[in-house]
Amino acid sequence: SGPKHHFEVTSVRGTMAAALGLLLKKANNVPKMDLVNDSDAYVVVEVMTKGSPEPVASAQTQPQANNNNPVWNQDLTLPMEDNSPGTINDSEVKFTLWDDNTLFPNRKIGTCTLPLKDLLTEPEVPLLFGDDDGNPILGSSEPYQPCELELDLLTDSHPEDWPTRAENDPPETYPKHIFMMTRGTRGDVQPFVCLARGMAEMHGWLVTICTEYRWKSFVQKNSDVSRGRIAFRPSGGDTESRTNSAMGKWATSQKTEFMQMMMLAECEAEFFPSATVFINHILRLEDYKPVDLLVFGFTLTGVAAVASEHCQKPMAGFYLQPSGIPSADEDWTAIQDINSHGIGLIDSIESSLFTSHESLKLLKDFAEKNPFAKWNIGNIRGWYGLPSADTWPLLKSQNTPLIIPMKEGTFNRPSDWWDGIQLTDFIFLRRGVPGSDSTSLGEPLDSFISEARASDAKVGLMTFSSMPVARTTVVDILVKMVEGCSFNLSMIYVGKRQPDELPSELSTKVEELVAAGRIIELERADFGQLFKQMDIFIVHGGLGTTVEALRMKKPMAVTGPLLLDQRFWGRVCHEKGVGPPSVSVDLFAESCVEFANGALDPEDPQGWQGKAAESDWGDTAEDGVEANVSCFAQLFDGELQPVKTDA
Repeated sequence: SGPKHHFEVTSVRGTMAAALGLLLKKANNVPKMDLVNDSDAYVVVEVMTKGSPEPVASAQTQPQANNNNPVWNQDLTLPMEDNSPGTINDSEVKFTLWDDNTLFPNRKIGTCTLPLKDLLTEPEVPLLFGDDDGNPILGSSEPYQPCELELDLLTDSHPEDWPTRAENDPPETYPKHIFMMTRGTRGDVQPFVCLARGMAEMHGWLVTICTEYRWKSFVQKNSDVSRGRIAFRPSGGDTESRTNSAMGKWATSQKTEFMQMMMLAECEAEFFPSATVFINHILRLEDYKPVDLLVFGFTLTGVAAVASEHCQKPMAGFYLQPSGIPSADEDWTAIQDINSHGIGLIDSIESSLFTSHESLKLLKDFAEKNPFAKWNIGNIRGWYGLPSADTWPLLKSQNTPLIIPMKEGTFNRPSDWWDGIQLTDFIFLRRGVPGSDSTSLGEPLDSFISEARASDAKVGLMTFSSMPVARTTVVDILVKMVEGCSFNLSMIYVGKRQPDELPSELSTKVEELVAAGRIIELERADFGQLFKQMDIFIVHGGLGTTVEALRMKKPMAVTGPLLLDQRFWGRVCHEKGVGPPSVSVDLFAESCVEFANGALDPEDPQGWQGKAAESDWGDTAEDGVEANVSCFAQLFDGELQPVKTDA
């Protein structure tokens, strides 16, 4: 429920030194909020200062009665305190779509918030409304198209020194247009950004990255290319927010193979509500520069197949999770089993029941084809007039290209994979930052490492990236390794500090070791420089961090929550002989001293040091971009065809 709004322009504070002028044209696909009639929709616009809950100015349109595609064509002027560059950079514009009610409180339908600078400078595109969880607001009738706001700027009221809207380059500027579909965490999105930069720089292509609003600034920050162009479009959704919710933290803390299998089975269905958003963007881009190729991530495989066939666009996957590609080979599992209980019988039962691709298919079919769910893949296909189909047999029958950014030999390729599945090279985001050749890490790290070396100590790194690992567990491992290792060892932890309170005895102990220069905890560090100075690694199993550490040719343990492909990398590292079998972080606390001793003993009793030293994971200077871009470019030399389902 929401408040009653008075339909007039209001200036909340300050005197008018500048004014934002807007023409609110219309909204598309407003969902029905009442049982009988369509919504009586209106939009409230607020200029906000980042970090402040109170608007600087606000205005709203008149409600349009009983209309799911309301047209306002209403001018709004929003006074602002000043027009300085700082104000523009620190301001956001929030659009809230409401349903007007006579007898009951008005109901909020959805919101869209974007930086004022983006609103002023970006080419005109409709704004996508989302709910409080970031999910896209969709219409009430099939195929449930995204709810969007169309508007324009009224620049006559803008100060002369405000930035102006950029015009799109002529479409013939770009030889190809690639549309990338990806959702998830930053780790899921970053490889697509690397690939997009390479496609633009090497070939001058236009690359549109469609992902969650949360990653818009990250995409924009890395869109500074000398050729081609990288554009952003919103997919809806907020995976990071869901992961950090109470339910998300509970799910990621579950160690069992059963829970891992359930999460893997649900990972595509979780993103089904973005299906019509992707398709809507692809079709709208026909008016400017038609898309030549869809590039999709693992969690959007079924949706991409629908988009390819309906929009008549060829597609290719860019997969960082090869263990999710099915195979009948006995040793190719969807989930890599680990010691998660410390009880052999239970672990054995879980390994036999909840790791195979047969088990995954059963659970995925339930998640994605559930007849009682609105968002099932059969319904989505039906909305677009497509017959039902099983995604993986469909892709295999058409030899759909799937590019895996990993070196050949990283794992044993299943015998029944089709020829279109290709391995290339590991891909990294490298930025030419001035001064990046410096080996300095800044303080306090430089002093910490130099003091450790002065005392003839080895230095280890533990990092779990953004994975939620209780600080008590982190500190327990750090203290045990420093105090219990048979060799002089200092430890660095880099990662997000969780809010749990340490037991008093452990708190006292870590404070003593920090004061003695044996332990240091940091939120962030320059891994490119830090990794080169480490003797042992403990990592969470993310592709980027793991391969960067492997390139240092030092022993490594993979532990943490060990979600999905993190287990895959734990298995790879153990099979390559560079570290122990992966175990959950709680169990690693019991074996961390044993790992440190084996990794640092000059006798190399486990062989980890020798195997790490002789392994080849590529040159640290290589970013893998050229190899991956070239693989995609070669696809255009063949007969690229959209997906076609036999009725």
